Amino acid sequence: MKTLEFVVIDTETTGLSPYKGAKLIEVAGMVVDKDWNIREDMAFHSMINPGVPVPIFITKLTGINNRMVKDAPSAEEVLPEFFRFISGRVLVIQNAPFDLSFLNYYAEKLDLPRITNPVIDTIRLSRKLFSGRHNLDLILARLNILAEDRHRALGDVILTAKAFVKMAAMIGEEEIFKLASRKAFHGKPRS
Repeated sequence: MKTLEFVVIDTETTGLSPYKGAKLIEVAGMVVDKDWNIREDMAFHSMINPGVPVPIFITKLTGINNRMVKDAPSAEEVLPEFFRFISGRVLVIQNAPFDLSFLNYYAEKLDLPRITNPVIDTIRLSRKLFSGRHNLDLILARLNILAEDRHRALGDVILTAKAFVKMAAMIGEEEIFKLASRKAFHGKPRS
């Protein structure tokens, strides 16, 4: 089990649900190796052209505007490569149901295999350590991690990786490996 490699992932989207027409606009991932090093040299990042205008409220939240995605590759071009990048690794995600719902929606749409990787949700780790709410800003504050470049996929991946490594040290490697061996929510389609 000690040969596990983790990959922290994040997406940015045009809305809250792919089942209600929201689209991916950015995806990122970064490896945390077996020695708990955050590997910025082992990262994946891409903007995605959603094929629809980016809503103004999303631009205000993320800074991602129509000009930034206009010449970006489509989800059909980006996701096969992203799925290869995460293959065989334990996924670490802040609020996993959200990101997995989008990724598995697109997997189905693009005839790609659904994500079946083990998943560790950093919200779950935070609940083991802290009371109260567990959004990324609060987790970072509790761990004394400066929240920079928020609401962008790569920035949030780096911050989530830092939080994951700190919480893993607090919870203990053995417990993390137990969590990594379980299957988690994988964004099943809603009926």
